[in-house]
Amino acid sequence: MTQDALRMAHYRSGMGSEVKAGLRRRALELAPPSPEESELVVSGLAEWLRTVPATLVLVYLSMPGELPAERVVEATSDRHRFATTRTPPGGLLTVHPFDAPRERHRFGYEQPVPDAPVVDPAAVGVVLVPGLAFDRRGNRLGWGKGYYDQLLPTVPAAIKVGVTLERRLVDVIPVEPHDVPVGVLATELGVRSVES
Repeated sequence: MTQDALRMAHYRSGMGSEVKAGLRRRALELAPPSPEESELVVSGLAEWLRTVPATLVLVYLSMPGELPAERVVEATSDRHRFATTRTPPGGLLTVHPFDAPRERHRFGYEQPVPDAPVVDPAAVGVVLVPGLAFDRRGNRLGWGKGYYDQLLPTVPAAIKVGVTLERRLVDVIPVEPHDVPVGVLATELGVRSVES
């Protein structure tokens, strides 16, 4: 049985959600990124972005404890345009210009205000994707709310980059049919394509 077939069998038996819950608990117990780790990830990501043809880059605004991917904007704004997401009270993430006015979300991160101009997700060429953990094949473990699971299919042509640390890479994250893997991982060791 292939690894993908095995993971699907786990989900059909109900084991996948239990595995994900356990992985989520362990990921939440890990120490947050250190300033040194954050600097290595951001500088490596900025260096990689300078090799990508000019495009619209979708950057998340980091929550407490997440890698500060938004810091790549200043380092590469001479090459790329940037957008970010808003988490609405209900429904899908929306995409807005990075420099739109912001407000503080109740969970402590900044986001564009409700009436900020909207950007068509189809215009996005690169998406920087946060996660509690990733596996080496690009599968992502999020917070369990499904926001990125719903967003990523709206940017099918974009390069999807998981922003994480080496200590947050695990062997296998169970997947469901709606999960969209990333194709690239950015860690403190640099930016690389996922394993096939």
